[in-house]
Amino acid sequence: MVEVAGEPLLLRLLNQLDKLNTEEAILVVGFKADIIKDAVGNSYGNLAITYVENEEWETTNNVVSLALATDFLKQDFLLLEGDLFFADGMLDGLLGHNRMAVDSFRYGMDGTVVTTASDNLVEKFYLKTTPNRPEDISKLYKTVNAYNFSFDSFFDKVLPRLNRLLQKGERNVYYEQAIADAVDDGSLTLKCVEFDESEWCEIDTAEDLQQAWVKFGE
Repeated sequence: MVEVAGEPLLLRLLNQLDKLNTEEAILVVGFKADIIKDAVGNSYGNLAITYVENEEWETTNNVVSLALATDFLKQDFLLLEGDLFFADGMLDGLLGHNRMAVDSFRYGMDGTVVTTASDNLVEKFYLKTTPNRPEDISKLYKTVNAYNFSFDSFFDKVLPRLNRLLQKGERNVYYEQAIADAVDDGSLTLKCVEFDESEWCEIDTAEDLQQAWVKFGE
């Protein structure tokens, strides 16, 4: 709900999804859920809004949040995180089955990176916890945490691995682990869509927010 370019991140994202003729937004909420519900309501533009509550948001990671939402998924879908800012039109590049947004790695980035083949398909995921993660990741791609999944691919390839993590008690990992497992064993093919640093940002810290204001205006 923090504002960049004069608009809360979530409301900006919902507006962009509405322009893509998206039918429904499933929002997983936890911290200060009532504030989000009051701001968004039961519909937003032409979007139907469905809320899913993660009551364990303080003690679990987004692997649990995604798992809670899966019962409400009925068709192909975009998987997006709520702390992302996209310039208008950026999400158009994700239209198409089994795509993921990436950006060229830059100093100061953190988290999951991927290697790619010449056909822009993901070869290998490297989470921070992945064994034998390369020390030099400067030539790899950073994940943007924006995906488009076909319904069948997600439910046949990713969801079983997501459930397997939870059955093992892995409730504090990122859902990217399930996606990585499916890609690494050859079950899932994802096409990379490169996003330029001038057209997106992720707001994790006060410093990120300040940089977003500089890039995109207050």
